[in-house]
Amino acid sequence: MTWQPPSGQPPGYGPPPGYPPSYPVGRPGAGSAAGRVYGSFGRRLGGFAIDLVIYLVVNVIAAFAIFSSTLSSYANKVVNAQNNGLPKPSLVLPSGGELTFAICLGIFAALYMGALVAVWGSTVGQRAVGLRVVRTEDTTKRLPIERALLRAIPFWASSLLAFLPGVSDIVDLLVLLALLWVAWDPSRQGLHDKLGRAFVLKDALLPPSAYGQPAIPYGYPPANPYAPPGSQQYPGQYPPSQYPPPPTGYAPPSPTDYPPPPTGYAPPSPTDYPPPPTGYPPQPPTPPAAQ
Repeated sequence: MTWQPPSGQPPGYGPPPGYPPSYPVGRPGAGSAAGRVYGSFGRRLGGFAIDLVIYLVVNVIAAFAIFSSTLSSYANKVVNAQNNGLPKPSLVLPSGGELTFAICLGIFAALYMGALVAVWGSTVGQRAVGLRVVRTEDTTKRLPIERALLRAIPFWASSLLAFLPGVSDIVDLLVLLALLWVAWDPSRQGLHDKLGRAFVLKDALLPPSAYGQPAIPYGYPPANPYAPPGSQQYPGQYPPSQYPPPPTGYAPPSPTDYPPPPTGYAPPSPTDYPPPPTGYPPQPPTPPAAQ
């Protein structure tokens, strides 16, 4: 998306001074599509891969913590079977341990994909690739906790149902469909994003600060030449959607700006100009005309 002239401006005008030639403009607030840069499918896939590695590490740690006694007993059975020439026994996990394992993974997925997104604005993988999760109605604010948990349902629900063989396969397919939906959606939303009414935006142009206001990068908006030093450049507009406002008035000129006009003139002296003639010499008489 390239720069577009503001409303009422002739289409032949170029961008105002200070704007890059391909900078999406617009107020990044409610209902404004300008200024959004949606996270691409490849970028989101890279962030999800990082989150998946973290999730697998937690899986391994939780499995060793919950099934340590079962795994130790199984290892002894395998050694005895090898020493006695018996077939290798199969690993049977206790149903109570599987339920505990599923609950732990579900809690971790809810905290990581839901609570962390609500508090931090992104997961570790999303932050690593420059993505953030925001509300659809206001891209300067993070998701509230209830909407973040609702968006994370495919992740923590699949973890809770992981110990059910038939149901877990169906849930995994639905989660895969929800993630692949990003590839063809015009707003780059997955089904879980639509469920939580969220956008996943690239964090390069308008990242939200800790107070919910957009942080403006590299000199945007352009400096107001009419604003005095230290004052707010655009009161009532942040960032502006039009050109800088014209000045409302000028300061009166000081006495030193121009020389004072003359207050009067001195009367001319008699020597300035020669005196006008007071008379002319008498003219000779005109002769009479011939008869």
